[in-house]
Amino acid sequence: MKKAGRLAAAVFAAMLLVTGCGAPAEKKAVETTPEQSSKIEQKEEAKNLKDAFKKDFKVGVAINPYQLKDEETKKIILENFNSITMENGMKPEAILDQRASENSKDGMPAINEENLAECLSLAKDNGLVLRGHCLVWHNQTPEWFFCEKYDAGNAKVNKETMKKRMESYIKKVLSFCQEKYPGVVYAWDVVNEACDDGGGYRTSSLWYEIYGDESYIEDAFTFARKYADKDVKLFYNDYNEYMPSKVSTIAELVKKLYDKKLIDGVGFQSHWDMNYPDTGMISDAMQKYSEIGDLEIQFTEVDMHNTDDSEEGLKKLADRYKEFFEMIVKADREGKANVTSVTFWGLSDDVTWLTSFKGEDSYPLLFDESHKKKACYDSVLAVGNEK
Repeated sequence: MKKAGRLAAAVFAAMLLVTGCGAPAEKKAVETTPEQSSKIEQKEEAKNLKDAFKKDFKVGVAINPYQLKDEETKKIILENFNSITMENGMKPEAILDQRASENSKDGMPAINEENLAECLSLAKDNGLVLRGHCLVWHNQTPEWFFCEKYDAGNAKVNKETMKKRMESYIKKVLSFCQEKYPGVVYAWDVVNEACDDGGGYRTSSLWYEIYGDESYIEDAFTFARKYADKDVKLFYNDYNEYMPSKVSTIAELVKKLYDKKLIDGVGFQSHWDMNYPDTGMISDAMQKYSEIGDLEIQFTEVDMHNTDDSEEGLKKLADRYKEFFEMIVKADREGKANVTSVTFWGLSDDVTWLTSFKGEDSYPLLFDESHKKKACYDSVLAVGNEK
């Protein structure tokens, strides 16, 4: 009997432990090994560019409309980018309509709304926002736009007429975008490349020639501010924006516009080579512009001219991109510059403008000619995932 009683008691005690009855057992915390913690952290890392930098700035790409009509290409774009710029589709030569301008009743220029609508609808239908590029530029603006009766064979119009044409053009473009596709365009490059590399203003421009000075720049921003929705940001955009001689002119121009509440930011085109400029020059320029006031900085046309597609060459390209992104992310996160958008000038190496422009093969972008991610994609992504 005693033996049976002890056995029953033991069984009962075991049941208490299993069911949790009686005094609660102390629970031991589950510890994770360093390897497990690392895996958990890795699971939280972003797998694409737009997510990696979502707390920092928009990540964009310059495209042409056909690229969003190709399913494979569209998939890459939508996975990685939340902003687009039309590489050519919204420049004046693509938007101005010569025949309609010649026949306009009020003598003001007409725009091709169909071309503009294609660009805007592609962005809207794919859930993307768009940088408008660009309104006033000396290049890719047809000569006839500056001539009597919109005929390139005629004499140039006077300043007063050109000013009216500028206002009419800007009003029509902005009004169409905002009325037909509200909220799609979040920023405009109002004036593009108006400053000279050696300092001062570009004089080899029909805008400058007809006006007789650089005052057309302020007119452009005045009209853009007048007709743009309050949430649309207005930018001055240029290349070699880091060169000290050019920085001085750009800063002087931007301050004048900023003091008149006509500008919201500076666009760094960022067409750079493998060894030049160094990040210190870029950082100094960012600081110079940021000191003017509450200005946004956007890197608008990023690519790195690179002629070496060997494994070693692509590793150097990855390091170059890493250095650049570390610099701008650091400046942004530390509050030294308000970086709000970074746009790559092209999706992949097969469509880069640099091969034609430089007269030699260039491999400057994050995706190769087969649309595969390159080492520089991984290096940029890694910077975005650094906390």
